[in-house]
Amino acid sequence: MAFERRGSAAVLRVVSEYGTRDGLPVAEKYDFLAGDGIPLRLTRYAGGTKGPVLLVHGAGVWSGMFMLPTLKENFVQYLVRHGYDTWLLDWRASVQLPLRQFSLDDAADHDMPAAVRRMREITGAESVQAVVHCAGSAAFFMSLAAGHLPDVRSVVASQVALHHDVPKSTRFKALLRVPELLDLGLDSLTSDDASSTPLFQAAFSKVAGLLRMECDSPVCHRLSFMYGRLYRHSRLNRETHSRLEEQFGRCNLMTFRHLGQMARTGHAVRYDHGRAGNLQRYGQSRPPDYLDAAPFKRPITFISGEKNQTYLPTSTERTFAWLSEANGARYYQRHVLPGCGHIDTFMGSTASEDTYPVLREALEFQPRGA
Repeated sequence: MAFERRGSAAVLRVVSEYGTRDGLPVAEKYDFLAGDGIPLRLTRYAGGTKGPVLLVHGAGVWSGMFMLPTLKENFVQYLVRHGYDTWLLDWRASVQLPLRQFSLDDAADHDMPAAVRRMREITGAESVQAVVHCAGSAAFFMSLAAGHLPDVRSVVASQVALHHDVPKSTRFKALLRVPELLDLGLDSLTSDDASSTPLFQAAFSKVAGLLRMECDSPVCHRLSFMYGRLYRHSRLNRETHSRLEEQFGRCNLMTFRHLGQMARTGHAVRYDHGRAGNLQRYGQSRPPDYLDAAPFKRPITFISGEKNQTYLPTSTERTFAWLSEANGARYYQRHVLPGCGHIDTFMGSTASEDTYPVLREALEFQPRGA
């Protein structure tokens, strides 16, 4: 197996299960390099002539979030059943790749363009579509804003894009610069028990356990401390909840710092290296932002969970309104999913019935009028 699991070996069992799921064509795996030489992987399920569509996961997870073996029908199975040539990207945030420190600028500049280019080389397609989630969506939109992805013809953005509105508790942690405080002797945070700093991990578990939670899972508690409430418990089936450690792992602190910077600023900005570092890299004391609407004249659908407590629904509302005013409303639509949280859009027990159809309709969305 080319990928190295960061944390536990639980993923070995789940990868084996994915390889035997009914209703899927044989997986085609393509290892390739990002623009700066970092090893990445694409996995293809050639389900038909629609697309090709790229699925991009968030931070601290991996592409397996789109094909859970604990669901009656997962998102990859759903897309394949509806005739989509489906591609899963494991970018540098994947917990199946060796841990490294990086900003989302690195992923925007190097991972997303290389993935789209490799897809086009293999398929011969003139353009691709994308469904992007959380930090993967943030990085993808930063890449779009930088002009790196002219061959992406449409995008479905799950939960966040260029504007970042977070709950009060997350903003409080960002204002306290918690990632910077944790950076003393740590290189990452993880939701599982595997850690090179067991004393810190034990203390972390104690603090996370003080949160008002609906369950007794330490993994679930740590996830809530790290990211905010990722899902509504009522939307996960018991097996999915009991196997969360197979989906989540270590997330490097540099990425946490960048996400915290954008939470404080309220929108996508380049990584803040401090005044001296910014002057050297950007020629100005503060990092530049990504708020250029010109590259976004293409069909884009924004999706938010009504109950999202990781990125508030106003995150996509602000980007949708900003782009509609700048480029005209014809290119854009937005859906708020009733009763959904953050990641249960893909991992919910009834997602194939209530959220996947919305995502599929979004892939077929075309600009309105002339």
